[in-house]
Amino acid sequence: MKYLTDGRVVVTALILLLLFFSGLLYLYANAGPKTGTNKVVGQLKTKQLKILRKLDSEVIWEELDESDPIRYRDTIRTEEGSEAVLLFTDGENSAEIRMDERSMILVEDTDKISFVSGSLSATGGGSGNLQISSGDTKISLGNSDLKISKDENKGLNLEVKKGEAKVVSSSGENTVGKNQSAELKDGKVEVHSLNLETVLPPDKTYFPISGETLPIKFEWKNSPGVKTFRLEIARDSGFRTGLKKLNTIGTNASISLPNGSYYWRVAGNNPQSGKDEFSSSKNFKLVSWNKPKLLSPNNKEVFSYTETAPPVRFQWNTFDSQTKYKLEVSSDANFKQIVYSGDSAAGFLKWEPRSEGQFFARVKMSSDKQGFSEMSSDAISFVLRKSEQAEPPKLLKPLQGEEIGIRIFKAGSFFSWSSNKEFKSYSLEIAADSDFKNILFSKSTNANFMKPDLDWKEGIFFWRIKASSNSEGEISSSIGKFTLKPLGVIRLSFPKDGSELGHPMDGKLQFRWDRPDPSGTYKLEVSKDPNFVSRIYETSVRSGQNSVPLAGPGDYYWKVTLLSPEGEVLTSSPSSGFRTSDSAPFVSPVYPRDRDKIDLDEKASLSFYWEIEGESEAYILELLEADQKTLKTVFKKEIKGESYDYRELYRLREGKYQWRLSAKYRDSSGQLRTTLPLTRDFEVIMSATFKAPEILTPKEFYVE
Repeated sequence: MKYLTDGRVVVTALILLLLFFSGLLYLYANAGPKTGTNKVVGQLKTKQLKILRKLDSEVIWEELDESDPIRYRDTIRTEEGSEAVLLFTDGENSAEIRMDERSMILVEDTDKISFVSGSLSATGGGSGNLQISSGDTKISLGNSDLKISKDENKGLNLEVKKGEAKVVSSSGENTVGKNQSAELKDGKVEVHSLNLETVLPPDKTYFPISGETLPIKFEWKNSPGVKTFRLEIARDSGFRTGLKKLNTIGTNASISLPNGSYYWRVAGNNPQSGKDEFSSSKNFKLVSWNKPKLLSPNNKEVFSYTETAPPVRFQWNTFDSQTKYKLEVSSDANFKQIVYSGDSAAGFLKWEPRSEGQFFARVKMSSDKQGFSEMSSDAISFVLRKSEQAEPPKLLKPLQGEEIGIRIFKAGSFFSWSSNKEFKSYSLEIAADSDFKNILFSKSTNANFMKPDLDWKEGIFFWRIKASSNSEGEISSSIGKFTLKPLGVIRLSFPKDGSELGHPMDGKLQFRWDRPDPSGTYKLEVSKDPNFVSRIYETSVRSGQNSVPLAGPGDYYWKVTLLSPEGEVLTSSPSSGFRTSDSAPFVSPVYPRDRDKIDLDEKASLSFYWEIEGESEAYILELLEADQKTLKTVFKKEIKGESYDYRELYRLREGKYQWRLSAKYRDSSGQLRTTLPLTRDFEVIMSATFKAPEILTPKEFYVE
């Protein structure tokens, strides 16, 4: 029995078991869509973006397509930005469930659904036997039209738009009728009348937006006795993220908003009860709607071949999965002789030409949503040319003149180049001089990529590819050049060192930093002390931002470390300290973003806007221009709203700029204070030249 304690035998057995079960998992995951055997209770009617379903007997989430069946014990969830409409049928009875983004339900039967998180709308038909449960609370839909949401405090909110719904909880049974709402928390049910009614924009409305912001008109009906209305707009149905508030004595208001999904409602003080009442909430979306742009092939690109014309791959930018795209390829610039057309919502298509010549391509974009007009990209031209000799390989990576951190390069120093089926092999050569007299590395391969086994040092390097073919011998590419340098530092962007912020209402703060290695792994650490002894949060991410839950107002410190694939520390940022408080508002600059490049051509103004949580009396906005090593103020203004359009564009020139934003607020003692300014750096580019208006009126007038 000695073999049972032999390390080599045990390790070998464990490796074989690992490979066996990994193979089973791979076969399971790639066995195709799982259909399940439970009873079908409904189907996915329509969807936006990705909708995921987990069968009762499975552990892996799979994407649902429209018209796919919904089965007993299925779990359905929506991701950020996605929506789903589910249709449940049972004989003459039916119910329609509309799930908003970041929501989850468990289908327990044709007439029973368990609501887990998020928000949903439900409409009953027939005898309306559908029951929606959440914990110990059960809601009978009946023939009503209602909306349910669950906030982060696990409270359940119910709004009935028509009909009536019965609510059964530990405190008893309640009936919620038309234009009434109910709050269910800790077993208690509070029913309120919705005397406030919103008009515009309607629920689930889409608006096309072509600029940075779009003015949205909000309208609601007057309510007797209410003297002042409060319009509330937020990014989430719980009205916590990006909450904007506007007090008005009228029944309408207009606010400029950037693209995204929003929820809105109206609040007013009931003169009889003395309490605030809210209207039902509605959702609308601002969708970017600019003409598409062909990313590949490049304009006037030439495709050379010797025997068979290569396939041409087209790529363009997309906006959302509901937008339709049609690619057109023509032999003339007016697109009268269409040689190829194809539809793709993914932004990719491949065309296999049959002859050489000059061709033109464009992409048309359309939508079934009302108010979205068809748009077409700028046309590009490209040439297919038959040559006697094959074109040499094109160098792809590293980029020409690229500067790379040496420690990053050592971890993933891949070289790549274009391939051609007419070449049988490639030879990669790396040298310390452009004449290749001092060749450091040379190796042949059949692939169009390679990771050289070389002891890299800091400095300048040159590389080229020699391609071999049966008919033409050896063809050499152009010479590439790249520089290996010490790894750059990590710059902490937000929150800034020494800044004071309002504590976020949901307790979550978004941390941001620069990434010297875009593909690297970064360790974020947050602590209550500068020595990071009382560490409260630690995580590793591959992005330049992360949301961190903060327990409460106070002093915090944070730092970021770049890690190698083996977990080795490559570089670290200095630690940064900040403070949050209850009395200070939480201000978040939105646009221009950090390191944005803004083209002022055809713009009437440069827009600034931000989001606020908490109360503020005014904002101080300052724009500064980078002049050599100093910053020069362009303007500094005190602003009441949450956006500002700067129209004196002739005063701006191409270059780097910084904008600073701080908020004026009153602390708990009533004293007026100002938060430390938050900064964003951006760059202005100009396709056209702005200049001050020229006075054409003569300086002197002659009167006879």
